[in-house]
Amino acid sequence: MAYDASVIGPLNIDLLIVGEGPRDWADLPTWDGPAQMEMVAAGSVGYLVSDLAKLGLRVRVSSCVPDDALGTFIVDALQREGVDTRGVRLVPGTLCGIGAYVLLFGSRKRPLIYRLPTHEPWPQHYTKDEEASLLEARLLHNGGYLHFQNAWHGVTVDLFRQAHQRGLLTSMDPQFPLAPLDPPWIRALEDVLPYVRLFFCDETEARRLTSKEDLAACAQVLLEAGPETVVIKQGAEGATVFQAGRWHHQPAIHLGEVVDTIGAGDAFDAGFLYGTLQGWPLEERALFAAIAAGFTVTGVGGSKTFPSYGEIRRVMARFDR
Repeated sequence: MAYDASVIGPLNIDLLIVGEGPRDWADLPTWDGPAQMEMVAAGSVGYLVSDLAKLGLRVRVSSCVPDDALGTFIVDALQREGVDTRGVRLVPGTLCGIGAYVLLFGSRKRPLIYRLPTHEPWPQHYTKDEEASLLEARLLHNGGYLHFQNAWHGVTVDLFRQAHQRGLLTSMDPQFPLAPLDPPWIRALEDVLPYVRLFFCDETEARRLTSKEDLAACAQVLLEAGPETVVIKQGAEGATVFQAGRWHHQPAIHLGEVVDTIGAGDAFDAGFLYGTLQGWPLEERALFAAIAAGFTVTGVGGSKTFPSYGEIRRVMARFDR
């Protein structure tokens, strides 16, 4: 195979604004203080592809970005991480999506404001050669499917159907709609889930996807829709992995002070996908993923403190004793 992972999904800029603002809102109108600002390549798949590449996988990303300085920044940043960006289309006359995390008031992740892109989140039409290249991989993954209604159904479903038929590992972390959508959200995924083997979501998304409250009930609905494995991420509580007739809860791994949680879910996905591609047992995959996420939250910015394979293994050794 040409690649270990083909990843399709939106890319954007994250602007991280970190500092100490007043905790008393009455002081805010007159407050004037410095902050550290950093711009990073992000989006629903930006951190994920960087993390997978840091683990040594051959990763290709398919997305759309504007043909301007911000689009070039995203492409260059991912190339420096070792990601193959030849599948990223530069779209003239469009605006980049931007997420701004204003980490000034004690928040670990919020408040967030964002600007949506004015281009397609990822290509909605591929040539035969492009399709063939995407499917020359061991894994096909999509992130952010629910964000953009114009990307539902169509080419993404066709790609997953072909990947499933060829025996590729297929995975999805659809996240959440950016426009109002009444639960159960799973209705938007009914035609693609039969071709998804591994499904990621967080606990809030699980409940809104299924209109169930109990996480085991949520997982059962999702498993019945097609996936063989459902991973429900639970933040500081860790994550629970469900398969037919079994489940495993993985507690969060604490490796230091939590600086921010941006990209922690992406780090968990990357670790779990890596372990799955290696054929590891479910419990080993979950621990590897939790340690990866545990490193990520100790610094500012999605992938900045993502660990190496060796660093994760050294921490895992503590649990093998």
